Amino acid sequence: MRVAIWGAGKMGQVHGEMYQKIKADIACVIERDPVKAQIFSEKFSCRVLDSFEKLTEQEADAVDICLPTNLHLEAIKLAAKKCRAIFCEKPVCLNAEEYLQLKEIGGKESCGIMVGQVLRFWNGYVKSKELLEAGAIGAPRMVNCLRRQKMPGWSKENWLMDPEKSGGLLMDLSIHDVDYLYWILGIPQKVYSQVVHNDRTTVHNIMTISYENCCANVIGSWGMPEAFGGGELEAALEIIGDNGMITYKGGDLLEVIQGNKKEIIKLEHTDGYEEELRYFVRSINENQYPERADLYSVEGTMNILWAALESSEKGQAVTVI
Repeated sequence: MRVAIWGAGKMGQVHGEMYQKIKADIACVIERDPVKAQIFSEKFSCRVLDSFEKLTEQEADAVDICLPTNLHLEAIKLAAKKCRAIFCEKPVCLNAEEYLQLKEIGGKESCGIMVGQVLRFWNGYVKSKELLEAGAIGAPRMVNCLRRQKMPGWSKENWLMDPEKSGGLLMDLSIHDVDYLYWILGIPQKVYSQVVHNDRTTVHNIMTISYENCCANVIGSWGMPEAFGGGELEAALEIIGDNGMITYKGGDLLEVIQGNKKEIIKLEHTDGYEEELRYFVRSINENQYPERADLYSVEGTMNILWAALESSEKGQAVTVI
């Protein structure tokens, strides 16, 4: 399989490394910044194109889009005309109007569009879902999700801090936990979201998501001190059920408590980014549709996030469509 990576920034680099690991052919990188393009080209031994229009249909089987979120819609429109498969980093778009257009593209062009909701491939989150579905802790009653870090500064011209380009904290960081909740629990009844801003964007968020017989809390932050956790992201998951609880704090260990018994489960060491791209490549090679994380499978995720944004503006709980 030959893939064209569109965008040579941080995520483009991460994806390039993963494609190398799984021995997929990086046909080219599409990047307007000549310095970034040159670095990427030398690292991954691939051709450089300064515009997507220069990509030929024969050059790549798939396009991997690692651009700022506000550019995703137009990029997918162009890519769908040349390639039979598209991988797009999350969030796939910024608003419901864009999402409707994307659904039309997926239908009209018969193009498989996979979205980078990486927790669906992250070992601890996958295992937690498996345990939950196997009834290991009974029916879920409360889920707590935590994801926090210092203010990210890696995006070009700091586009990540511009809500018009990234969607802000909820759409770029908390989306991971919201997507996971949707993946394991489905559409909730209501969402209440409270945010704290600095001069430019949201830096802290607490979200309460209500289901019929379960409640979930999502805490997200870009406002941690510079030295917090060595500058690395901290994430954690708790699922509390009728008969026990599951706790995962990253790495390759997961804890299950049932009654007075505690079990530490050793997970197979994998990389979520590698696993999702391995799935993407396998889907293409085997001519299978990437239903595990396709465009349509994230519609509920996006609806929850848009309800959370509305809730934070109104200061009240909002029903999820």
